[in-house]
Amino acid sequence: MSEVSRGLLPGLLYGLLAFLAGAVLGPIRELVLAPVIGGLQAALIEGAVMAVALFLVARLAARRLPPHAGREPRAGMAAMGLMVVLAAEAALGAALDASGLSAERAVRSGAEQAVGLVLLGWLAVLPFRVRREG
Repeated sequence: MSEVSRGLLPGLLYGLLAFLAGAVLGPIRELVLAPVIGGLQAALIEGAVMAVALFLVARLAARRLPPHAGREPRAGMAAMGLMVVLAAEAALGAALDASGLSAERAVRSGAEQAVGLVLLGWLAVLPFRVRREG
């Protein structure tokens, strides 16, 4: 088994939990916060909460890495986590488009989209930053 592949199962868990956190926080942002305080402010609040959630999820998933995991298993975890989140986001977007629900949501500004891109970067970096505990 290659060193990178040792990070794939932790990465799968990481990506699934990260997507689930976003699936809970996204509707709160869209339906509760954005109409009251505006899209960018809502995205920034969601982003702050999501950054903490991603950190906690990364620590949890890193427990499944081999002891003293080096860069390769962590790269596998990061790559798999990112692929799972992107694939799940694409599938959700396609489902919302097919149902017509995406036509009901407000267009997100470039600044709001940038918050999401920063979070994807954070998601990719965290496996290299968290310690394997437990």
